[in-house]
Amino acid sequence: EPGQGTSEEDCLWEPCSPAQYLDQESGCQDCPADQWSTGGNMTSCNNCPDGKGVEPGQGTSEEDCAWKPCSPAQYLDADTGCQNCPADQWSTGGRTVSCTNCPEWKGVEPGQGTSEEDCAWKPCSSAQYLDQESGCQECPADQWSTGGNMTSCNNCPDGKGVEAGQGTSEQDCVWSKIKQPYLKT
Repeated sequence: EPGQGTSEEDCLWEPCSPAQYLDQESGCQDCPADQWSTGGNMTSCNNCPDGKGVEPGQGTSEEDCAWKPCSPAQYLDADTGCQNCPADQWSTGGRTVSCTNCPEWKGVEPGQGTSEEDCAWKPCSSAQYLDQESGCQECPADQWSTGGNMTSCNNCPDGKGVEAGQGTSEQDCVWSKIKQPYLKT
């Protein structure tokens, strides 16, 4: 009340505005980044929930705390915050709400894809080889493959063969019927 103070100790700080806290030595101060305050005579600010933040001096309530941008290989779930992209998907991060699928026949481990370049060819099935330009291809006739990342197929032994796309091991190669030339007498 005016005229009632007899010493400096009788002086009180004015209540602080929202997004501020009261420092007893220097008065009202803006809340630091990722903290909020309703103002008044609060001597500290409240932390935003994990994964959320607010600019310094801008948080007036917990609702002002927004999800922070996600790291690459993550997407932003509105309820739970940043989540790793599932297998075979990638993301540059930020505030994207979904991940992008790798091209067909390519994949990446969960939470590892930061760009389409991270998507690698998936291992081929048996009787296939990996063409770096177009992906898995069937082995030609008389060749076999155990699959995986083999870039070529193995030839069947001489005199043995297998149909195209059917050779999964050397045991699939069988003796070929040898055509005898027609002899004229």
